[in-house]
Amino acid sequence: MREYTPSWLAVEESMGGQRTALHGSPEEMRKQFDGMLAALAPLYPPPSDAVESKDHEVGNFKVRVYTKSRASDAPLPIGLFAHGGGFVLGSLDSEDAFCRLLVEHAETVIVSVGYRLSPEVRAPAHLEDGIAALKWVLENAQFFGGDPAKLYTIGDSAGAQMALSITRKVKTGQAKVASDSVKGVVALVPAAFLPGFVPKEYEQEYTAYEENATNVPILDRQSTQQMVEHTGMTTCGADYFVGLDPESHKLFPPTYIVTCEFDPLRDDGIVLAKCLENAGVPTRYDHYDGLPHVFWIFPNLPETKVFIENLLKGVDWVIKQM
Repeated sequence: MREYTPSWLAVEESMGGQRTALHGSPEEMRKQFDGMLAALAPLYPPPSDAVESKDHEVGNFKVRVYTKSRASDAPLPIGLFAHGGGFVLGSLDSEDAFCRLLVEHAETVIVSVGYRLSPEVRAPAHLEDGIAALKWVLENAQFFGGDPAKLYTIGDSAGAQMALSITRKVKTGQAKVASDSVKGVVALVPAAFLPGFVPKEYEQEYTAYEENATNVPILDRQSTQQMVEHTGMTTCGADYFVGLDPESHKLFPPTYIVTCEFDPLRDDGIVLAKCLENAGVPTRYDHYDGLPHVFWIFPNLPETKVFIENLLKGVDWVIKQM
């Protein structure tokens, strides 16, 4: 029998015993999301003096560059980060603490992309912003101590989907940058497939979309369906769902993937990891039983500490493959 961890059940109990996912119109989802972040904010430590950040305008959106306060002797690898939120929610601020943690504890610079959201724009505008941010980073890395020869994409949820999508565009020569511009991927709980369009050999394994359709927190099937409707991303096919282009898998750089048990996207990550491994791509994978989508946004969970330790190891592994 599948069970949540006792620590997660304690978190739910502290929130009144509710197990709710984000639902509704974009405005309703944003209100729910902002309320959740506001409730969690007091649990986070104040920003560390070890990290500095600066915002830059890139066309119709902003990027935020995170660097170590003490300059490094040599340029550092660059993580091009995309936040989660189904391309409907989130901002540069929503995962500011996450980016600061990475820069403080890993040998990396992070450039976070404040891509435009739906329904104000429709797909593929989000991905176009991500690729524009990549080009900006390659052109400006020298000004913030980054090494453009050691760039990886990174994100969680929709941000992981974007990290994979940017990488595919680059590796297949569709991004108007050198195909070796992206040297690695960190994809945390990504979407990669569409139900009904999974490789035949993995159809029996692709069950999370049904298993976690309801009674799971943060993200359930209705959440994913509504985000798809709000963004129009399914019309973009493999440009947003890299699992639909198996020929591109062999082109991918070393990739680190994370999945969670009580997540409708669980099997997207599991199956993608197998596809990449079978295509000869160096692949690292961590899975968290008994926990929901992006559980690590709850800093008081003991499993969040484990996740951070594994994340830092995963990022270090990707960098060392370059």
